[in-house]
Amino acid sequence: MDKNFKQQPDNNWLTNLDQYRSSGGFDEMGVTSHPWPGPWYSDDGEDGVLNYLFEYINDSNKFAVDIGSAHGYGGSQIRHLVDKYEWNSAEIDGGNWNPMHPRVHQEWFNINNICNILEKLNTPKQFDLLSLDIDSMDYYILEKLLVNGYRFNVAIIEFNPIFGYNEPYVRAYDESYRKDSTSNYGASLRAFEMLLNEAEYTLVHTFDRMESRKANNAIFISNKFISKDTKIIPSNELYSDCWIESWKHRNKQLYGNTLDEIKTNLCNESFIKLEA
Repeated sequence: MDKNFKQQPDNNWLTNLDQYRSSGGFDEMGVTSHPWPGPWYSDDGEDGVLNYLFEYINDSNKFAVDIGSAHGYGGSQIRHLVDKYEWNSAEIDGGNWNPMHPRVHQEWFNINNICNILEKLNTPKQFDLLSLDIDSMDYYILEKLLVNGYRFNVAIIEFNPIFGYNEPYVRAYDESYRKDSTSNYGASLRAFEMLLNEAEYTLVHTFDRMESRKANNAIFISNKFISKDTKIIPSNELYSDCWIESWKHRNKQLYGNTLDEIKTNLCNESFIKLEA
């Protein structure tokens, strides 16, 4: 059996991943309940899919990185797996959260210090799972990790859903930027896909297709887990419709009333289109 796997998957193991979304943290109406009941912690069931992937993927590094960890429990994409497999972790957040989990390291980070912070937290260059969700300069943080030789088996990354699957847009870098309840943040799914494709990762899933549990997160896995016979759903099927996050309530105040108005104004003001 391939040493990259705990058990050998079939060629369809990366299809229909939504069926593995966890149900913890939701009431019968699909509304997030608090506090989040373990062992599931993700807001929209993402950790159930990650759990499924690591039933196959060999977690030989025993390490996860969570950049934008909040307090370490509710909303965490890594908590379930870190606890289940007794991984070490680097969990970082720059907000004003009360860190409920002792592993959460509170410090403002940017492209100039993120690698130093990871080194301080004893992060190996090869690790198992990356979660990246900071609603700001996510693209540049990821780029910095890749340039500095960090590699991971699986990544779950928040993308900006106002852009289509074929629109490679990224917010211009601004170290002073903080969340502002608008869509003026991050990067499109296509921008992340282009960046990670160069580092030999493949997009295998997005979480935006279930209306009752819509989430703008995407999963990428290393190409070493994908054979020439593995079935991969193409990007235009994984993510076909642009949408506006309902919680970005200042969009209308600053950028317009429709998705097209918001996208046009943001592209004119602060987003850069990447060259294919």
